[in-house]
Amino acid sequence: MANDPTTQNRDESVVDRARDVIPGGAQTGLRAQAYDTGDVAFESASDATLATVGGEQYTDYHLGFGPIVLGHAHEGVDEAARGAIDDGVLYGAGTAPLEVEVAERLVDLLPSVEMVNFCNSGSEATYHAIRLARAATGNEKVLKFEGCYHGWHDYVDVSVYPPADRVGERYPESDGMLSAAVENTLVAPFNDPEAVEEIFREHGDDLAAVILEPIPHSVGCLLPRTTFLETLREVTEVNGVPLIFDEVISGFRHSPRGVQGEVGVTPDLTCVAKALGNGYPVAAIGGRADLLAQAGGDNESGVVISGTYSGNLPGLAAARETIDTVVDEDVQGYLTDLGDRYREGLSDLLEDRGVDGRVVGHRSIFSVQFGVRGEPRDYEDVVGLDEERFRAFAAGMRERGHFFTPNPYKRHHLSAAHDETHLESYLDAADAVLAEL
Repeated sequence: MANDPTTQNRDESVVDRARDVIPGGAQTGLRAQAYDTGDVAFESASDATLATVGGEQYTDYHLGFGPIVLGHAHEGVDEAARGAIDDGVLYGAGTAPLEVEVAERLVDLLPSVEMVNFCNSGSEATYHAIRLARAATGNEKVLKFEGCYHGWHDYVDVSVYPPADRVGERYPESDGMLSAAVENTLVAPFNDPEAVEEIFREHGDDLAAVILEPIPHSVGCLLPRTTFLETLREVTEVNGVPLIFDEVISGFRHSPRGVQGEVGVTPDLTCVAKALGNGYPVAAIGGRADLLAQAGGDNESGVVISGTYSGNLPGLAAARETIDTVVDEDVQGYLTDLGDRYREGLSDLLEDRGVDGRVVGHRSIFSVQFGVRGEPRDYEDVVGLDEERFRAFAAGMRERGHFFTPNPYKRHHLSAAHDETHLESYLDAADAVLAEL
């Protein structure tokens, strides 16, 4: 649905008020980037649709940066969360049946997981994972990969989106980061086993952990080479360094068993969030029992993993219902087929219209990247994309009723609420916008 000037002022009024009292007018800088294509304030969501304060409706491909895997306001998930609210949302001592039930599901499904600690966000999960690894090894240095995002904290907010002239070096993504944290973060190209082996030859005795998105979706999609993941597993095992898979985006979106279940490489620690609760704030760090036992709270367990709201019952109830629905209804099978059709349709349109670009993605995630060709293997293959053309594409699609973030490095998501009608409408709109571009 195209923007209606008679209603748009209502969105702008809310946004103007927000900018007076909230930095950038939104809760994160990435959310504020929605303003690249005009001022917008959302008021409600249902299935695959977002509605603004001004009454505009959009088919949603942003899906909150990916958590919404079953669709907005999913009846079963919301009913489960409401039931938990009726029993009190937080106990703050001991345990509760929901904690045990969701933890057991994670242990059953994710190959790496023997024990589980819950938290509230992906950033918390990766923070806890690295602390556990540092405690186990007695070391401080962490190896991460260019283009992989693991949260906002100083430990790893390095070299996620370095500019072209900073590729290959440490690039802090935020002002105010602790210099010692940055200095203890080593960075390598994704999909480069030789670079990993070289870092281990030089720093193997000082490494506390290796962390990566097994499929880096923070830059669209980099598909991992089998030899790369196998090399990571081999060198970390030989050197006694915990391997951490950040499956915050991929977990329960690509497969109930995670990317680790798809590729057959089992890490030592796994972080999940986002699609785990279909939009409710719930996350988890799971993995080897000996690593998690360090946070057990007794006199022999020295790692502090804490959080007043960790294990909140509405979030856990949402997670239990989401996991069961994903498994029982083969949601990933449906989304994989639908995602293939979006990618194929978009690729055909780029070719038909003679537009320089490519479509990347995996299962329910896809992204169109202008000004670049070929399958990207590492971050350097993404750096040269045409950012302005993508923003123009996002603006044109939004005018035609399709919403996704105008950030050119991010991605589209699909949910179980998207269907054939959404696909046809999206491709028709994309054809028109590409013709204009």
